[in-house]
Amino acid sequence: MKTNKRFILILIMAAFTLLLVFTVLFPGMSKQETNTTSFSTCINKGKMPLHDTTLMINGRKVLIKICDNKKKGTFLMLQGWNLPVEDWYTKTSICQKAISQGYCIVLPDMGKSIYHEKVFPETRSDWKVYPTRKWLCDTLIPLLQKEYTLLQEDDTNYLVGLSTGARGVALMLLEFKNLFSAAAALSGDYNQLKMPADNLMKGYYGTIDQYRERWMNTDNPINKIQEYQTPLYLGHGKLDKVVPAEQTRLFYDSLKKVHPKLKLKLHMPDAQHDYNYWESETDSILNFFWN
Repeated sequence: MKTNKRFILILIMAAFTLLLVFTVLFPGMSKQETNTTSFSTCINKGKMPLHDTTLMINGRKVLIKICDNKKKGTFLMLQGWNLPVEDWYTKTSICQKAISQGYCIVLPDMGKSIYHEKVFPETRSDWKVYPTRKWLCDTLIPLLQKEYTLLQEDDTNYLVGLSTGARGVALMLLEFKNLFSAAAALSGDYNQLKMPADNLMKGYYGTIDQYRERWMNTDNPINKIQEYQTPLYLGHGKLDKVVPAEQTRLFYDSLKKVHPKLKLKLHMPDAQHDYNYWESETDSILNFFWN
């Protein structure tokens, strides 16, 4: 009996030793393979990902959806304030339709960002952790261009945003005047001076009474209306109770007045601030882009 126990103990110790050696020599085999990649450990530098991939860049999640056909370009999709980054893909059909036509999709998780250039001492402390527009411009886009051949300047790229992400579209077009062939912005705000009680603006810039100059000249698309040169589709539901539809109307009118030859389209149906409306704009946006 003692011999049998000793033999079993030896077998257990031998198995444990083999497992330990195997784990040291082949650490990746002991974990389930995923498509989540940290930029610092990326092994596919300079090449487009072969499959849908989730990157972690500076602690922020970035989803990349890959087309099956030869890549024509990339759609950069900007989410609304604190909306799940996956919503563009799961609650509308625009991503799938773009992928079927040979476009890759990039969806950065912007959290509670308002696509601001920077934070201020008056910015709410719990909001200072969210990405700025500078992060999009100086970190994300250059990284995707260099390491993954996405959003290349000689490709056909498009920019789409909803709600606060539509504001992001307007601001990003000022940063990249030649990167995007066209853009679409749905249910956005483009002049914070017209929304002095807006809690998001106050949370980032401070109150308009104390910091009016900041409200007027920082991240205010309407004040740089003369700089726009990218074809732009603007949509807004007239029944929107979250963002005044007048924001889009005034932005469109200003663009039309200053740039009468610029390709623009305004669509303002009887719709609300929700994915039912945003999905309803999918085909119109794609037709605007591709026709």
